[in-house]
Formats: sequence, C-alpha cells, structure tokens
Amino acid sequence: MRRFELPRRVIDAFASAGVQMDLLPYVAGASRAEVRVALIEPGGTIGRHRATRSQAFAVVAGEGEVAAADEVRHPLQAGHVVVWEAGELHQSWATTAMTVVIVETDGRIETTEHHREL
Repeated sequence: MRRFELPRRVIDAFASAGVQMDLLPYVAGASRAEVRVALIEPGGTIGRHRATRSQAFAVVAGEGEVAAADEVRHPLQAGHVVVWEAGELHQSWATTAMTVVIVETDGRIETTEHHREL
C-alpha cells in the first residue's frame, strides 16, 4: 500500500473559470480500466479483501482509514489517494461520510513527482 496527497491544480484551459481539479495517478499499459464512485456511511467499511487488479482509492470528501495486510490503520481524508497492487490484502473504513473515486485496472497505477507520498 502506498498513500499520497492528490495534487490540485487550477484549470483555465478552454476558457475555463473557477475550476480546481485533483489529479489522479496515471493508468499505464492497460487494456481495461474501470472507474467507480463509492459513498460510504460513517462507520461503514469495504471489507478485507485482495485487490483483483491494481487500484487507486481517492478520497474526494470525508475522512476514514485504510489498512493493508499488516492490519495497521492509516488515516485518510479528502485529497488523499491510496494505491494497491493486484493481490494486495486491504480494508477501508469511513469515520465520517466518505466519498471515494476508485480506479481499477489490469495496467499499472503510476504516480508522478506531483504526488507527495504520505
């Protein structure tokens, strides 16, 4: 498990105004990628399981915790992203209502120098 802050950029291309965007890590070498949005109630959990593919778990609202195989809980909040590799055991919990964007791929999740590891 790797945890990062999501870099946020002001978007002004195409005459855009009033837009800030969190930049998810890249998906590389993929023949398939799926994006989902999870709304997790306070006290809710996505149970302990192995990642079926590489996965980015980006918190866009709220707070929670994640743990890998070692079962040590790490805090998360809006603006954080966790990257799990295929087969990695993990679980997540919401301490407040939490909205998460989940990207699953058979490719690789690649961070850049803009993603600061936590």
